[in-house]
Amino acid sequence: MSLFRAGIPALLLGVSLVLGTPYAAQAVAAEPAAATVRAEKQPKGPTTKELTKDQSSYLALVSRDHPLDPADYKPKDLRVVAGSGHQLRADAATALESLLKTAGTQSHSLKVLSAYRSYSRQLSLFKGYKARYGTDYAMRLSAPAGTSEHQIGLAADIGLSSGSCDLKACFGETAGGKWLAAHAADFGFIIRYPADGEEVTGYKYEPWHLRYIGVDQAKAMTAAKAGTFEVFHAALVKTSKVKPLTEAEIKKQRESLLVLRFLPPYRDWSIGYDFAR
Repeated sequence: MSLFRAGIPALLLGVSLVLGTPYAAQAVAAEPAAATVRAEKQPKGPTTKELTKDQSSYLALVSRDHPLDPADYKPKDLRVVAGSGHQLRADAATALESLLKTAGTQSHSLKVLSAYRSYSRQLSLFKGYKARYGTDYAMRLSAPAGTSEHQIGLAADIGLSSGSCDLKACFGETAGGKWLAAHAADFGFIIRYPADGEEVTGYKYEPWHLRYIGVDQAKAMTAAKAGTFEVFHAALVKTSKVKPLTEAEIKKQRESLLVLRFLPPYRDWSIGYDFAR
């Protein structure tokens, strides 16, 4: 079941997560003071546990600072992405298939280069990078086994069908790479390692690396202009610890706003018009 429902209120870490939540500060409709104000239920966002403890969550943060436990964790709902020999979790696979199909209709022929990787596969890859480049540089290119998003089945590396710029920064400058960056969020994906994010993510720019977090959250992250998933995730964690207003509290605050509308200087708080002018 998807963990993402629009409606996580937040103004955190200098970014505004713009999601529709019925807070008391929102404008109320112009109606008589005696009218009944119905309290609306607040959509629930992901819980702190889902964000920090649940490795099956689409919002799980996996990195060198947040390793998997157990290290050889494997998701249960993997399936092959149609047209490729690579696997993703079911929802992510469906979303990626839709992304690739839509890209094709717009003259961008893209392919899956890599997706789910087991612990043992990641261990082998990292050892190869380490032997070739040394530990320090290998750490900027690849995740040690047990710390890779590929292992949770929510990450995919995408390339051009032509093979041009595969797994290279120049992919981001191709027409297909630019389309991917502009439209990934429409399908629930984010570019996980942006050009200016290495100080936070620990990894070099990877315009080909997609991470699935769900459409609502991907669009919320875009709207919030959160530079990295780490920043967005931290904001969500902070928000998840805020006790939401009850229906009774929402009703009380809305009724208070109605009263304010009829106090001098008779400013209509619902539309911002000052009748004293």
